[in-house]
Amino acid sequence: MSDSVSSASQAREIDQLARSTMPALGIDLGGTKIRAGAVRNGALIGETRQVATPDNPEGIIQALCDLVEQFKTEIDLTGIGVATAGIVDCNTGEVIGSTGNLPGWAGTRLKSVLESRVLLPVLVENDANAAAYGESRSEALRGLTCVVVVTLGTGIGGGIILSGKLYRGSRFAAGEIGHIRISINNERLCTCGLFDCWEAYGSGRGLIATAAQTLDGITESQSPLARSVGSVSTYAIFAAANQGDLLAQKIVHRWHEHVSHGMVNLAHILNPDCFVLTGGLADSVDLQLLSDMIADRSLPVVSENVQVRHSELAGNAGLIGAAQLVVDELLVGKSA
Repeated sequence: MSDSVSSASQAREIDQLARSTMPALGIDLGGTKIRAGAVRNGALIGETRQVATPDNPEGIIQALCDLVEQFKTEIDLTGIGVATAGIVDCNTGEVIGSTGNLPGWAGTRLKSVLESRVLLPVLVENDANAAAYGESRSEALRGLTCVVVVTLGTGIGGGIILSGKLYRGSRFAAGEIGHIRISINNERLCTCGLFDCWEAYGSGRGLIATAAQTLDGITESQSPLARSVGSVSTYAIFAAANQGDLLAQKIVHRWHEHVSHGMVNLAHILNPDCFVLTGGLADSVDLQLLSDMIADRSLPVVSENVQVRHSELAGNAGLIGAAQLVVDELLVGKSA
């Protein structure tokens, strides 16, 4: 190897090391709000900022640019990572599958548009995938062979980490775990148009549907939830269960069974080291009960060593993961 080639290689390594230690900006783009924060080595530095999500693509892009410029005046950023709902071609940064929460978002070439405006490297990733990557970089999970992040909220989403790398699938749709089918009875219609998806049972909507079925024909003297059966909330269900309402406890137990069904399928396919639960309903999960249900429905070799745990990053997982991805994949090349 010539001295000039060796010097160039050393210069690249020094540049990569410098970039990897600089902060990147992570942005979590949701249907109602956009949150941004600077991230270094998988941890937030400073305060996050938040704005309401505009109702059109151009407004969203402008809001993203405004947030970037605000941070650029205060911090020397190495790149921008954006976590967005929808299926994303991470190579081009185009949103190829839209979501009802962001009308007209499909077809947006977000990477190229943002790079031309903010003059920094940009990586765009699905929000659940970004959250999974953020979780996998935490101290407790780093080095594990397989981590599956399950987001329990209005729907069910997820992300899969294999040997420290985000698994996206052949068409970037890996992790759409809410649409695993867990019944063959065609009982519940999912928002995707298919019947009996996991999301139709194990999500917040699924919990409310289970409550409606259980409370059908029940009087208020049997359960206080009966008075609001047509408008019952997940909060009311968990509150009633905690207050000793036996029917509410039955509903919550049934919901745990529904959550376990999808996780059992994932456990047998992926044999993960760990499931991480995130989302608005995650804190309502009884981890011991859920772990026992998974063990009861799984081969011992699959379930005996799998952990089920809550998120350590909570609502920051998406923006932390997006920021870390732009460093690892675009600037250093560790995860690609």
